[in-house]
Amino acid sequence: MAVVIPFAQGFSADKAPKNEKVKNVILIIGDGMGYAATCSWMIDRGYAPTAFDRAQFVGFSKTYSANSRVTDSAASGTAMACGVKTNNGMLGMTPDKTPVPSIAAYAKEKGLSTGIVVTSYILDATPGAFFAHVPQRGMRKEIIDDLIEFKPDVIVGGGKKYFIDPESVPENMIDKAVREGFTFVETPEDFYSTRKTPILGLFADGSYPMAIERDTDFLRDAAMHTIDILDDNKKGFFAMIEGSHIDHAEHANNAQQLTFEMEEFDKLLTAVFDYADTHKGTLVVVTADHETGGVTLVSAGKNSDSTTGIDVKFGTTGHSGIGVPIFSYGASAWKFGQVMENIEIFSRIKALLIGK
Repeated sequence: MAVVIPFAQGFSADKAPKNEKVKNVILIIGDGMGYAATCSWMIDRGYAPTAFDRAQFVGFSKTYSANSRVTDSAASGTAMACGVKTNNGMLGMTPDKTPVPSIAAYAKEKGLSTGIVVTSYILDATPGAFFAHVPQRGMRKEIIDDLIEFKPDVIVGGGKKYFIDPESVPENMIDKAVREGFTFVETPEDFYSTRKTPILGLFADGSYPMAIERDTDFLRDAAMHTIDILDDNKKGFFAMIEGSHIDHAEHANNAQQLTFEMEEFDKLLTAVFDYADTHKGTLVVVTADHETGGVTLVSAGKNSDSTTGIDVKFGTTGHSGIGVPIFSYGASAWKFGQVMENIEIFSRIKALLIGK
């Protein structure tokens, strides 16, 4: 029997938590965000309370894929989106190329609204796992076709160039999406004044700029406008929000960029946890697809003080096999305070939001 390790105040060891009805699920993925990345942010804040400190339960996710102990985002995204271990590079299908439905598809089938917000491009591996079914993550034309067919209520991020590149797509795929009913917006400002769904937002040719390159809290603001739109559905919703650039900062072994990305991620969590406090039946699950960079926090010297005593070191420019944290908050959050396979994130969300 698994042991629940509670971090919430008021939890009684002799009384199991109650199952609470879940109406909305917000799955937040910090791409590449391992324990050291979260600890580096806590240290940067001088150990003052962060959004992570508000988590009611903390668990642990095993991230290996079907064919590697070190997963990529496609396989790990598919594990969380669809509940199957697949090979690196594959989206929305098993290793034998059998397509499998995602939690977003189950939510849509039940009449719930669906939304996806990323700071990378919307055809990237993590978002793609929630609507696409392709054997290779680079099959962007096919991923666009799957996106248009799936038609989430909201999907915003970067990646405009992939929709209009004549060398990779036979026609302007933005025009095709509009013909299929999408409302297309090109800037965050246009998005914030739009509510007509389904919405396709492409705010950059490639990925949206990193946090260090701008003075806006795009991830938080885009996520909260998306949630506000999805909240119109009285049946509930499923949303996936990704802090994509945490991964990019770690691939670059850039500690300063990592700090800026973690700050933006913290602001996102604060806003979403606040939303859960005022909207009964909302479950928030925060995790990572994998760890990137082999991040370690080491002493800068025996005589260093509390503000300069830590160096952020990187062991690789790639991914690692280190497991990642799961922070949960809100309705039935206790279900995620355990050690689990990453595919169990899917199965537990599905059981709570959709039913067995």
